[in-house]
Amino acid sequence: MASRNLYKVFIGNLPWTVGHRELRQHFSQFGFVTSANVVFDKSSGMSRGFGFVQFGNRNGYDSATSKPTHFIEGSIVNGKQKWEAWKSMGDMTKEEAMKQYVAAISDVDPDWELKVGTGEGPRTSWVRVSSLAGNEKDEDIPEKDKNCFDWVKENNVSKVKDLETQVLQEKDENGMTLLHWAADRGYSEMAKYLLERKINVNERDADGQTALHYAAACGHADMIRVLLDHGADVSIQDSEGLQAEECAEDNAVKDLLKLL
Repeated sequence: MASRNLYKVFIGNLPWTVGHRELRQHFSQFGFVTSANVVFDKSSGMSRGFGFVQFGNRNGYDSATSKPTHFIEGSIVNGKQKWEAWKSMGDMTKEEAMKQYVAAISDVDPDWELKVGTGEGPRTSWVRVSSLAGNEKDEDIPEKDKNCFDWVKENNVSKVKDLETQVLQEKDENGMTLLHWAADRGYSEMAKYLLERKINVNERDADGQTALHYAAACGHADMIRVLLDHGADVSIQDSEGLQAEECAEDNAVKDLLKLL
């Protein structure tokens, strides 16, 4: 494995309602955040309950990790011990690192245990060793209390199809449109429908980012192609002067955007 950035923090026990934007907002209070990513299940689109935050300097990292716990949307999350265990693995094979990482986490967090999935197929991906014992799934929001953003986050296209155009153009408290959320989660079919309803593909959020910035930061190549096919402008810069390509961490995504 490649050497790891010392300013990158593992964040565990995240509630399912927290996405990249919420994670970045919380940790930005401690310093400049260069990236904040929640890990989502590719099949269900639901959060796996953990993610990573990378700071641009030591001060932000030290400030964030000096707190043993953080409160995000009513839940206590941990942002230090598990990443220290991961970082101690150094350079070794994936299989060897996974075994030693499990042992190291058990030492620093006695309440942690490896959870084995009950679905089909082996759970062998690296990120799956980071589930937390006792991290019960949040109760579902009653259907009567859900809004357009909840339905997009659930990838419920049928519900969104019943909405009026005015509702489809709404923004949340962070200036994010429904298309931003679809791009954040990688829901290509949802994005296609929203774009068919003439949602502005280049609409910006409160930080000046378009849906393309979100798709690039999350590594959703299929979503990027959908947005580009509908006129997404790769030259748009966010409030920090970054284009979508500069927000990407995945080399394949960077190459895809560089070709334009």
